[in-house]
Amino acid sequence: MNTTTHNPLNPPIFDVPEPPHEFGQDGGKFYRCYDALAEEIDEDMTQGLKEQLDGMLIFAGLFAGVNSAFLALTIPLLSADPADDTNALLAQNNAILVQLLMGRNDTIPANLVLPSTEFSPSHDIYTINTLFSLSLAFAIISSFLAMLGRQWLVYYRKRGGGGSDTRRWTQLKRYLGAQRWGLEPILDDVLPSLLQIGLIIFCASLLLYLRHLSPAISLVSSVTLIAADDSFASVDNGDQALPHSISQTGQALEVPLPRPSAGASARV
Repeated sequence: MNTTTHNPLNPPIFDVPEPPHEFGQDGGKFYRCYDALAEEIDEDMTQGLKEQLDGMLIFAGLFAGVNSAFLALTIPLLSADPADDTNALLAQNNAILVQLLMGRNDTIPANLVLPSTEFSPSHDIYTINTLFSLSLAFAIISSFLAMLGRQWLVYYRKRGGGGSDTRRWTQLKRYLGAQRWGLEPILDDVLPSLLQIGLIIFCASLLLYLRHLSPAISLVSSVTLIAADDSFASVDNGDQALPHSISQTGQALEVPLPRPSAGASARV
């Protein structure tokens, strides 16, 4: 009995039948093959993009929430603290009360200049808020484009009315339109890149904010981020080299067996 082994390194080739001279003369075999192949291509593209966009939307939502929390801490640093004016006025009132209790009639110079009038935020605070706001903008733009991508996937898989020929032409137009506008590279490459840029900007702004609070904490965080980045880069390089090593292993295993000689065949 002859058995056919399936080699994962060499998948079977999809056998496309030859089109007849006049369509409809082969009992619909060519159309059935075309529908199966088109359905497989559409399902593979839309399912992969759908899973990636869903993950991006979840991560972008959490990322925007964290970013907004830090903005809520850093934006008040751009304006003067009203408590400073209150403390200055209370200190002046206390000085007046102390003189009255001691029976002194010395005049106390009134400090008419409040701290809020001389307040000016530092350059670091401007930079921190700008970077946090820019990172949040990247997250919102990524979420918006991901939502548009999900809506496009729903429209792409939506089957219209009409006969079989009309549905085939409609789906073919959608596929060609997606290829012409490059929607798959945009959803698969550009959107994750935007989110990654926003994450890098957020890390930079976070380190600046930690340095504003405590340089020691900022130094420890910087070393941790650099170590994590190096670990990720090493793992990524290992994953890229893995398919090459697998292919070499597969080629090494494909060693032709020696053919038996004629004399050995006769003895058998």
